[in-house]
Amino acid sequence: MTAVQLNDNLLIARGRDRACYRHPENPALCIKVSLHTEKQTSRERLYSSYMVRKAADLSMIAQYLFSVETNLGEGAVYPLVYNGDGHIAPTLTEVIRTNKSNDEELSRHLLMLKQYLRHNRICVRDLSPNNVVCVFHGQRLLKLVVVDGVINPGINPLNIRIPFLIRRSQRKSWKSFRAKIDGLKQEEKSLLKDLKSAA
Repeated sequence: MTAVQLNDNLLIARGRDRACYRHPENPALCIKVSLHTEKQTSRERLYSSYMVRKAADLSMIAQYLFSVETNLGEGAVYPLVYNGDGHIAPTLTEVIRTNKSNDEELSRHLLMLKQYLRHNRICVRDLSPNNVVCVFHGQRLLKLVVVDGVINPGINPLNIRIPFLIRRSQRKSWKSFRAKIDGLKQEEKSLLKDLKSAA
């Protein structure tokens, strides 16, 4: 089997653990390649299989699909999330920094995401503004999608099976998520204040 050829022209983003590339042969997909070990991909693969077996609603997460060989090593394939205009959906970090969505609209969608994760008992180990994308149609925000970190938050397999442990994990990850969002908003306010002072 010929390895899928990846290069910097296809690079979407590079995180701490993996680099994400456009799939060169299918624009609906992206490929994540581990920079160190395959631990995160293996855990996502296991958790994805578990969620499929329990028939969870996967409409607000980019689910692991399958693995392929690439010139950079084994790659994990996921859906690539787009806006209505055909551009790749921006991360929540980008949306906050560019003020693309107003606070009221964003707060409403954050609440919807929180309720979705809670209702479907979905755990996200690293719920971060960098791992959530915002799907727009024109200027209107349609929904948020978690594109990374949907895995068992610990090594205990009961973390994703016992409701009490799931809720505890969700509360912890959401608290951290909100703190990161508030930090980004504060950074933008400080930057705006500095720009006004310099004018």
